[in-house]
Amino acid sequence: MDRLSATMRRSGRARWPVLIGVALWVAACGGDDSSAEVRYEVTREVVSHETTQDILVFAPDAEGSWPVVFALHGLDGSGEDMAETSQRLAERGFAVFALTYRTDFGTEQGAIDSLRDLVCGGWYVGTIAGDHGGDLDQPVTMLGWSLGAGRVLEGGLNTGVVDTTGLFSPCSTELARVDVIVAVAGCHYEFGDAEFDFDPSGWSNKDATIVMAVGDDDTLCAPWQTEQAGDELRSLGYDVDVVVFDDADHFLPFFVDFVDGELVPDADHPAGDRLVEIVVDAVDAVAAEAETS
Repeated sequence: MDRLSATMRRSGRARWPVLIGVALWVAACGGDDSSAEVRYEVTREVVSHETTQDILVFAPDAEGSWPVVFALHGLDGSGEDMAETSQRLAERGFAVFALTYRTDFGTEQGAIDSLRDLVCGGWYVGTIAGDHGGDLDQPVTMLGWSLGAGRVLEGGLNTGVVDTTGLFSPCSTELARVDVIVAVAGCHYEFGDAEFDFDPSGWSNKDATIVMAVGDDDTLCAPWQTEQAGDELRSLGYDVDVVVFDDADHFLPFFVDFVDGELVPDADHPAGDRLVEIVVDAVDAVAAEAETS
């Protein structure tokens, strides 16, 4: 799972490039209507490419075409951190790709490696989505937790940025759309003693549906950060819904808890179920709007 607390103890239709300096990352996906009444058996496998880290794939074990979700973990994490949520979404009729990307930002090379993982991981998923039932004509969703929450906002709302140097995107310079962004428990302004600039003024994907969520007891990325970032995005014309989960901390929305210094499963907490419903409802709404437009 997202290891922000452990780190603190040690340290006291649109497109989706991730931009730090000049950077790009790529993906393509899709699916069809999912039903709250249906629960599918799920297949799970690991895929990778020479340009990527491992990617966990969860998909219904049935014939069909499914909405695709790109799931991004947090600091010091891996795709495994998103496994329970990915499993639940796949049961509801989604193909979910939980990317692993490096998060060592202590050096310039570390930052490059992180972005390259996202660029090439996204590109690779775009090339194989159809093999797992993904339909490229349906809504594309990005789901991010903690550090991943910032990544999906930045990546999903930036458009038209191409890395012509190949430094961050050695695999592709083609961009893909994002329709739904779900950013959960992000540290958009500060983490520990570090402060950040949250500046969405240069972003331009005003067509994306955005849901920002946070637990009311989150002490790592406090709720005010999600609420303030949502307000900033709304002031620029973005469609943003902010959700605060009752009795939930940084971890519970993803079916885990932090107990006695260890991350443990918590498969029954209602925040996790609500997060799954948020993704399902957002994708269904975008799909329905597309059908009537």
